Amino acid sequence: MGTLARILLIFIIIYYLFRLIGRYLFPYLLKNQVEKMQKKQEQSRKDFENKQRSQEGKVTIDYNTKKNKKRGNDNPPGEYVDYEEIK
Repeated sequence: MGTLARILLIFIIIYYLFRLIGRYLFPYLLKNQVEKMQKKQEQSRKDFENKQRSQEGKVTIDYNTKKNKKRGNDNPPGEYVDYEEIK
């Protein structure tokens, strides 16, 4: 009976530790993540505004470093297709 009481006591202690940690640590971590996302969004907004303010008539080229995935079609649109001439 002593081992059963010891096991139950350990589970109860672990349960209350998790509750205590969750009550104080989880909101702190969540707050930090929200602040990071807000800073990232603010930077994106500033970049967009700066792009909008570019001079009229000025040509800019933005390179997309991500490679496009093939859609499964071997022949891209606009490629020459052989045909037979009927007389």
